[in-house]
Amino acid sequence: MQNRKRLTNILIAGTLTVLVLTVFLAFRGTNTAVADTTSVETAVVETTVELSDDTVALQAQVEALQAQNEQLREAITTMQAREAEYQAQIEAANQTINELSQSGTLALGSEGFQARPGHSHDH
Repeated sequence: MQNRKRLTNILIAGTLTVLVLTVFLAFRGTNTAVADTTSVETAVVETTVELSDDTVALQAQVEALQAQNEQLREAITTMQAREAEYQAQIEAANQTINELSQSGTLALGSEGFQARPGHSHDH
């Protein structure tokens, strides 16, 4: 956006400069004005070519950024799909844990963990 504004300002400044020089040279003298106007027109053409090159470069940058933006959007869409899949898996795992804990499969019973017979930890 700033580059576009800069380019517009340069074009406006160049146009105004050419107009002022043309008016100045036109009233300065007939022979001189024609010769100087030609050099001013040449300068305007060169400036226009330079600005055209800048415009082409800016357009290439814009296209590259648009392509990068599209890639980033695709990556975000993929990550969001994966996140939804992971969330579904987490919910399924939580549901399985709840079912197992309610059915007593995960319950330890009233005794809890005990040492195996013959193994005493009281030394």
